[in-house]
Amino acid sequence: MLRNGSDGARHSDDAGVLGADADAAADGSAALIGADHTPSNRASAKHHLAGPAAPHPNWSPNAEHSAGADLATPNPTPNPSRPDQGDAAGFATPSPADHISPNPVGGTHPDPAESLVMPRLSAAAPAGLGRDELLSLLGGIGRLANRLDGYRAEVLGALDALNQSGAAPDASPHLSLRDAAGVSERDARQMLRAAEKAREHGAVLEALSDGDINTAQAETLCDARVPDPVRAELVAAATGEDTDATRRRVQRAEAEHSAETSLERLERQRAARGAGWRRDHEGMLRLWAKFDPDTGAHVEAALEALRREYWNDDKHVRNGRRTPAQRDADVLACALAGLTYTDADAAAVRRLHARAPGDDRPDEARDPSRRLPPAQVSVLVGLDALRGQTDEMGLTDAGVELPPEVVRRMACDAEIIPIILGSPGGSADAGRSRRTVPLRLR
Repeated sequence: MLRNGSDGARHSDDAGVLGADADAAADGSAALIGADHTPSNRASAKHHLAGPAAPHPNWSPNAEHSAGADLATPNPTPNPSRPDQGDAAGFATPSPADHISPNPVGGTHPDPAESLVMPRLSAAAPAGLGRDELLSLLGGIGRLANRLDGYRAEVLGALDALNQSGAAPDASPHLSLRDAAGVSERDARQMLRAAEKAREHGAVLEALSDGDINTAQAETLCDARVPDPVRAELVAAATGEDTDATRRRVQRAEAEHSAETSLERLERQRAARGAGWRRDHEGMLRLWAKFDPDTGAHVEAALEALRREYWNDDKHVRNGRRTPAQRDADVLACALAGLTYTDADAAAVRRLHARAPGDDRPDEARDPSRRLPPAQVSVLVGLDALRGQTDEMGLTDAGVELPPEVVRRMACDAEIIPIILGSPGGSADAGRSRRTVPLRLR
């Protein structure tokens, strides 16, 4: 929820209207969600979010149901003199010029006396729409949310400019955003970082304000370590695709255009590592962590081995089987604190220790501080790269690329198995790590 620019107080009437003057902009929501996304209309997307608008003739400020119907009811009589009125779903679409307040000193800007307004959509309003119309409406809502994120980035930029100039000093802008938006302090910090990144790259901010990309895509594009011309191409390609596709595209572009070496990239990623934990309102402990690819490969291998053991037991349970998230939580509890809640989990941990290579000692002789056996990471690397003759990256069995320097360091105390690669169907020959029978089997 945004604050009114005049007195900073929050306003909300019974119809769920965001803003102070609902009577002056009852049609604002339909204009935003049903806006025609032609290039001529997108040019004014930033100013399309606020400003005075003529009240809809069928809108009543005292009736919640009419506000909802005003948003989702198709416009039965489009104005022939307004070619931009209405979209595929039949929503009324006023011109962007109707939502721009003149600026006395030149240009246009939203009237600070007006707030962003949006009539509440009642549950019965979209009941008569078909599937295609509902999907079209969802797409419009997504574009509206993206535009609002871009608008927020620009507003935060204006606040930052006032802070830097000394006109309105603010020692803790994240706290001001927390109070204004009603979010947590952590979310406010994240919003400030995302807005600052978007303002550093004009093409990304413009695409976000036009509603072409979402905030996750914008942050991925801003963090991409590629030249600016390549970034502009990535922004254009991100329009109309999902966030996962954008991340894969950025990853390929970084591999192709990155100027840093593999070792420099690993050092940068290692410097960006982090972890944390906190209690939520119910006393539940929440964890998060981020590791560089080298450390992450070892952590993942250790956790994946126990997860696989737990899954082998769970797949035989017919009723009351734990969810994947619950199973992963139990894996972390065992890895960090050595806790097992059932006899089956304890047996799974014992099986895992029994299969650990080179550890034939009884349970009482093992190190009690080690919750899990040492992780086993398999890395596929070329012989020339292992000898230091090429810069070919090593590939773990989890699909993580490791610099050849890291692979050579891991090979110092690892078991090396020669593999001769044949056709695309698989390997032609695979060697062994030992030439004799190990002690456990003997």
